[in-house]
Amino acid sequence: MKTFINIAIFILSTTIYSQDLQYLKKLDTIYIPFKQGKYNIKIDYPEEKDGLKNRSYIFNYKKNDSHYFDFELKKNPNKILEIRKADKSFLRKNKKNIIKIKGLEKFDYQDIQCDLFTRLKTFYIIDFSEKKDRAYIIYRVTHINSCISRE
Repeated sequence: MKTFINIAIFILSTTIYSQDLQYLKKLDTIYIPFKQGKYNIKIDYPEEKDGLKNRSYIFNYKKNDSHYFDFELKKNPNKILEIRKADKSFLRKNKKNIIKIKGLEKFDYQDIQCDLFTRLKTFYIIDFSEKKDRAYIIYRVTHINSCISRE
């Protein structure tokens, strides 16, 4: 009986939150947390002669090298690079807009590519490997994968 009460208290005290695909499709801004690892890769490209540096964030889907999501941070002289800082309160406020790639594994890869990661949405990478003044750095990125149409 004591075990049952402990489990009930634990379940009631934690926030159970499940994101479904229909809800995610309606979002206009999506934040994706990035932690460097075997299946999450950050590539910093060499600095170009004009001083600009590009970066790529690659997330492998279901730990499969053939299915991945690629987001690019491109700095060009005509466009101002959008960088923000995010502290813990920002992360709590935007919890519903933060999508973990691991949480997308329950959905079909093509549905994610074609319906969720469209060019109409604004994507931000929360880079947990970079911290400045006790806040994480957030980069606005573009999704560069293509959607393969099904017939």
